[in-house]
Amino acid sequence: MLKPEISVIVPCYKEADVIQTTLLVLYRYLKQHFERFEIIVVIDGSPDTTEEKVREFGNAQPEIPLVLICLKQNHGKGFAVKQGVLASKYESVLFIDADLTIPIEEVSAFFSALDASDIVIASRLASGSKFEEPTKWYRTLLARSFYILQILILGNFEFSDTQCGFKLFRRTAALRIFPLLTVSRFAFDAEILFLARKDNMRVSVLPVHIKKDLRATNVKPFQDSLNMFFSLLKIRMNDFSGKYDILNT
Repeated sequence: MLKPEISVIVPCYKEADVIQTTLLVLYRYLKQHFERFEIIVVIDGSPDTTEEKVREFGNAQPEIPLVLICLKQNHGKGFAVKQGVLASKYESVLFIDADLTIPIEEVSAFFSALDASDIVIASRLASGSKFEEPTKWYRTLLARSFYILQILILGNFEFSDTQCGFKLFRRTAALRIFPLLTVSRFAFDAEILFLARKDNMRVSVLPVHIKKDLRATNVKPFQDSLNMFFSLLKIRMNDFSGKYDILNT
């Protein structure tokens, strides 16, 4: 039985080598499992040929419901995902990394969990998650450090892995949260979950299968760690200053 509808957001930065394969994989799966769907690609000021590759793919296969948003400057993954979500039109909204290290097939279990939730997030630390290769040391260090900082700054004990790039939303939840987002880079996931908790939303956490990623990483451990630290402080200051108070109305 086909599921009703979904908008899939794919933020892109330097994804020219994989984006056409990714779009084909997404299209084939979504066509088989959903009555209606759209794939929204948000190119975050990428200096390579990602935009050209997406346009080439869309022109060659015009039957695919593909939406392309091109940001001229690099703002960060959080900003790119926000633009995609705000441009979406269907009642369930997923954002997924362009490398598909978490395969789109995982969305089936997430969609089932959405029946009793407002948001369903992937966690690499959840019992049952499977890895095709060990997590790189710097990613493990970043994840552990970030979790500790979240506890200290935001009081967030609930989500041990906020940064996994596979999250599914009810549209009503997404449209309450995303207009309020102020963090543009990697820590935007923490702001999403901080706002979800503040609004008493139901968040489910599921294990996932993490595939091997053969590409060079865009992660910069020292720079990204500093960015995440100051982003968490920004979230806390936003809360103190009342920027999120609209959630209480």
